[in-house]
Amino acid sequence: MSSNQDLPMPVKQDRTPRGFRADIQGLRAIAVGIVVLYHFWGHYLPGGFVGVDVFFVISGFLITSHLISKPPQNLVDVGKFWMRRVKRLIPASFLVIFCSVLGIWLFAPQTVWQDWGLQAVAATFYFQNWFLAVTKVDYLAEGDAPSPFQHFWSLSTEEQFYFVWPILIGLLIWAAVKYKKNSGQVVLAGIGLIFLISIGYSLYATATTPGSAYFSTFTRAWEFSAGALVAALGAKAHSAKNDIFSLIGSWGGVIAIAFSALAFTGDMPFPGYIAIIPVFGTSLILLTNSTHKYSPNVFLNTKLFQFFGDNSYALYLWHWPLLVLVPFLVDDFKWPQKILALSLALILSVLTQKLVEVRFRKLIDTSRLLTAPRFLTAGSLILALFAGAFYLTSTNVAKDAQDIDKALAQVERTVGKSCFGAAALADACGKPEAAESPNQQVAPAPIAAKTDKPLVYRDDCFASDKTNFKERPVCHYGKGKIKVALVGNSHAGQWFPALDSLAQKSDWQIDTYLASRCAIMGENQVFEDPASSKGCGDLGSWVTGQFKKNDYDLVISVNRQSVPLSGQSMDSSEVPATKAYEKILKQWSDTGAKVVVVRDTPFPGTTIDNAPDCAAANSEDLSECSGSADSWIPMDPQFDAVKAINDPNITSVDMNDQLCEAGRCYTVVGGVLAYWDHSHLTATYSELLAQTLGSRIQKSLDSDKLFTAS
Repeated sequence: MSSNQDLPMPVKQDRTPRGFRADIQGLRAIAVGIVVLYHFWGHYLPGGFVGVDVFFVISGFLITSHLISKPPQNLVDVGKFWMRRVKRLIPASFLVIFCSVLGIWLFAPQTVWQDWGLQAVAATFYFQNWFLAVTKVDYLAEGDAPSPFQHFWSLSTEEQFYFVWPILIGLLIWAAVKYKKNSGQVVLAGIGLIFLISIGYSLYATATTPGSAYFSTFTRAWEFSAGALVAALGAKAHSAKNDIFSLIGSWGGVIAIAFSALAFTGDMPFPGYIAIIPVFGTSLILLTNSTHKYSPNVFLNTKLFQFFGDNSYALYLWHWPLLVLVPFLVDDFKWPQKILALSLALILSVLTQKLVEVRFRKLIDTSRLLTAPRFLTAGSLILALFAGAFYLTSTNVAKDAQDIDKALAQVERTVGKSCFGAAALADACGKPEAAESPNQQVAPAPIAAKTDKPLVYRDDCFASDKTNFKERPVCHYGKGKIKVALVGNSHAGQWFPALDSLAQKSDWQIDTYLASRCAIMGENQVFEDPASSKGCGDLGSWVTGQFKKNDYDLVISVNRQSVPLSGQSMDSSEVPATKAYEKILKQWSDTGAKVVVVRDTPFPGTTIDNAPDCAAANSEDLSECSGSADSWIPMDPQFDAVKAINDPNITSVDMNDQLCEAGRCYTVVGGVLAYWDHSHLTATYSELLAQTLGSRIQKSLDSDKLFTAS
């Protein structure tokens, strides 16, 4: 798996014992160049994310070369090693974090402040990779906008490597001396063991949990170890060579990196076995160290490549925040705007390298007061306090917006009851302004809408691929005489507030049979772990069994088809999925229950990343957050299956006219913000549709019995 979260770690390291290698500086330029191009124009270089792997290998090589030549003898030596890293890395990174937080406050909508404030703290203390691994790989986080600090995941991984590696190398050399073994061989064996363990775990984790595996230090350790193995082979092994074998090897390495950048895509599981290609290519260049006149040094040693190599760390730091923040300042972010942002990143990189990296390093070396430990402590605390204050401010802003009932009442007074919410889609309200919001009023406030989720989320009512769908919670609401089952994935869960409102009036008891992402139809679907694919398929027969045992009066089902069936693509899944639904809907009906399928709602994520973010950023022109019905309304094989069955006990309801009209779909409808992310209805809007949903279910079944119980 890869995404726009893939940034390199072009960190300058100590020179190797054999002296400065210009080809490594040029290699840094290639790595940072392909990553920057990937982020700005990813369709031209879909595998540019491999730049991070190139840098991990380089770091492993240079750091290990230094540690072997000057092994730490005690904890004081280890501390000095850590402080050298601090002097090189912290000043520039702190500057970028500070400026990014300032940029968020000035330009970004308040809806992102809390999340991005937390990420600023994570970046400051170098645990950003673990923060992302825990919080940003869930299906419901797909609509979250990438933060200006997301690229610090690789820097965090590298800092964690720096923390452990000198201790490990020191222990290996100490053990060799103590037991009178060859220290070089012991170090080589120790690094080799780490390489094997890490690559084995990487292959396993990438196959089972690729989202979190992508950010894990443990799945990346083998990449550092690959460079370390080259260093551990000895200076003679990676000394400069001027022969045909080194020429072939060096060009082979360049070709491997280029192939990876051009042929890999973000859909591939990463890092896994395919990461071996860029890692091996980089290691080959380091090992062969070719000085042949036709070697890659022809371009790697040029002034242009050396310039970008010198400024690679600063360019790494600056280009991503600008890529995230500049779109908030311009209407379109296309070629001219991207060129401007990239130029600004390059200017800031040069200034940072000259005025911050170099000068702070010299200042720390010469000042009696500003020692590295003091700088690290003071700088971290000041920056953490700044980021923390920003986070607390954003939290207070969020709290102030949480009175949704008050906000709804205010908007209703402003727009008028006859044009409030879905009523705005009626012809009497006018088009298209009233359909969105007269006077651009919005409730819930966008920052409050992000947490305006149905109760079933708080109550953890979803089976999940995290447990291969083997844990199957069933939540029970109400104690009515009429037993109702709500079944499906998160797009079924979004209707719970409306159904709960109906339940209180109609003497219902609602039991939920919900799964995250899995469309419950009795067929395996594509998930990262094959066990999850099977677990998803097994949910169908399990749910049918539950329906037989519990004797439901009414089954309400909604599913979004967000993943293909196993062995199919999304496009080819529609027909077999429809057939599967025909079978399972009949099984549910055979239990004696009435079955109602609610058509899947529009998917704004087709054109916008996040509805509340869009509404906050475009408060004066909400039309920017609408889209065409043709692109937003998704396929719904379950809805199609009802038509094919033609059974009066299996009916369907379409609520999309409460979100769309005249070929246009809206995220804000009559002043009400309808979505809390990129596709799920807010609890507020769902509840406002309760009466309409209930009347349509009642009409579809041609029965009052389920709605008039006492």
